[in-house]
Amino acid sequence: MKPDRRERVAWAGLIVWSGLITAVTYGAAVQLPFFFDDFAHIPVVEAHSLTELWQTAGGLAYYRPLAFTLWKIMQLVLGYHSPVAQHTLNLLLHTCNGLLVAWLAGQLWSARSPDWRRRYLSATLFLLYPFSYQAIPWVGSLAHPLVTALILLALASYLKWRATGVRAWAALGLVAAVLAPFAHENGALVGPFIAAIELTRSQRIEPVWRALRRAVVWMIPAVLWLPIWWLVPKGVSDAVALNTGEPLLQNTIYFAQGLGYPFTWLGGWLRDSLGANDLLAAAGLSALALAGAAAMQWRTRSDRRALLPWLWYALAALPAILFLRFDYVINGPRLLLLGAVGAAWLWTDVLIRLFDWSGAAIASRARIALAVGLGFILITQNFSFVRTRMDLHTLGGSVIRQTVSRTMAANAVGRSAIFINLPAWLAPLQSTYAIGHEGVQFLPGYTSPATLVSVNTGEPAELNVFRFEAIRPSMPYLFGLRGQAPDWPALTQRGGQVFVTQYSPSTIALQPAGELTLTMANADPLARFGDAVTLLEARATISATHLQLDLVWQVHEPPSPDVTLFVHVLDARGQLIAQADGDPLAGSYPFWQWAPETVIRDQRSIDVSGLGLALRVGLYDRATGERLPAVSDAGEAWVDDAVAISVQPLRDAAAGSN
Repeated sequence: MKPDRRERVAWAGLIVWSGLITAVTYGAAVQLPFFFDDFAHIPVVEAHSLTELWQTAGGLAYYRPLAFTLWKIMQLVLGYHSPVAQHTLNLLLHTCNGLLVAWLAGQLWSARSPDWRRRYLSATLFLLYPFSYQAIPWVGSLAHPLVTALILLALASYLKWRATGVRAWAALGLVAAVLAPFAHENGALVGPFIAAIELTRSQRIEPVWRALRRAVVWMIPAVLWLPIWWLVPKGVSDAVALNTGEPLLQNTIYFAQGLGYPFTWLGGWLRDSLGANDLLAAAGLSALALAGAAAMQWRTRSDRRALLPWLWYALAALPAILFLRFDYVINGPRLLLLGAVGAAWLWTDVLIRLFDWSGAAIASRARIALAVGLGFILITQNFSFVRTRMDLHTLGGSVIRQTVSRTMAANAVGRSAIFINLPAWLAPLQSTYAIGHEGVQFLPGYTSPATLVSVNTGEPAELNVFRFEAIRPSMPYLFGLRGQAPDWPALTQRGGQVFVTQYSPSTIALQPAGELTLTMANADPLARFGDAVTLLEARATISATHLQLDLVWQVHEPPSPDVTLFVHVLDARGQLIAQADGDPLAGSYPFWQWAPETVIRDQRSIDVSGLGLALRVGLYDRATGERLPAVSDAGEAWVDDAVAISVQPLRDAAAGSN
């Protein structure tokens, strides 16, 4: 096969490989709705024209009009904000960035004698960099893959211009350099990156000052951007301040942990199992990992080019280390995406040097096996880390979709939607790295709940989100709850349909729990429980998977706080096979809190199915276990103070309602 044809085949393979990695690792993102920062970003895009997006930050703390411009153009073309299109854009950028990382690795390390191992491995490690799990599936993080793409494009064009002398390449690179800071502030680093490339050349073919002079020229776009950034109105007025002391040290250790990631993933285990201090664990493992990488490069007589990954990562991390708060940094692993280029180059270089190490004390086959084994472990660990977080994205995304659907259905019949215990964030029980928050955020506290629906549908919505800790379950993952405790008397006055979040290890479902402030037609009640509580209506339907129960209660005088209700399911022989005891509205609104004459529908779903089932409902005192006397409207006592409710097949109930 001819050299140029082999080159094309190799590139075709790399393109397919990079696309496959992105699809397998992050492909589920295209099914995600808008969430988290999207609830702040999309309204800004919606409220401003293309021109206005370049004139203001729209009340946000940062000025990044290029990403907003892309979203605005997509909205104008499609007629709406499409989460599928915007997630796809992030995935395409990530794949392209992996290819650019590979191309630059080939040019910077092996331009004369292409080393496809370096290109493939650089792309793979970049695409699977663990801390990218936040930047790629979040639409609101577009600024990070976008600025990385523009920086890499600027550098690739610069190298092509230097190699060919074709000015069109220089023009393309300068255009990318001009646009990069408007995508993200790190875009101002194009010039410093060029300086790092020139300073680490293996063979010096011109004076250093001349190479650095070109780097200075490529810094001009950043110099022109700075006053624009400074003068544009933003949502914060605080002056930019440098970190010192402890915040500076904390940020430095966090980013060092990101560079030493092949070994710092043991930090969480050291912290949790051995009680090690999180910062000390991260610092110690980072020092060991980076010392080992440096020793391998030194032992194998590396040239100046081996310094480039170190300089790249340091330059990429420096702005965040110097200017951002530590509590922001540890919640923002997306900040490491640009540095992932240097990290991928560093560990690619280390693995290739270990693979090729001549004169090693260990046998050649053992050395090769060690290099391949370490590479496999690194790639597998990274993939597993990202996939775990993508599973959390999928879980939380389903909650967003259910919230939108439930709200739109309730609003369509003139009712507000009330949600109890929606997850604000999800995270694994144990974090992998010693420092940093490794979860996934969905519902930020700085936007109204209505924005969740309006951003995803383009329509206004009426909903409320509350938390009720007493019914919070333990799960094999961590989750935070959005909202405050519900003010049930006020909510009852306004009315609405209530949904309670039901958590399980693999799913999160929003179950209908009832409805507030019902207006009932005059009808004979099913049962009276003294002068305090009346059961007005009851309806039970059964499907192939569960039994659905609707109970309409009225409280005349609030009973004792110990009074609650029981729901028993009996089989054809009268044996108890399931129950759903507890206070109304999934345990969140006990009878004693109801205002006099309040009427509320309580809904329960019981995981049971079959024929010949019977249902018994009543009230009891949880302190004594005694049931409250239950009598019919005619004054006849119900057997065992339990109201008998017939169970209808769902299809029959539906037919009867038509």
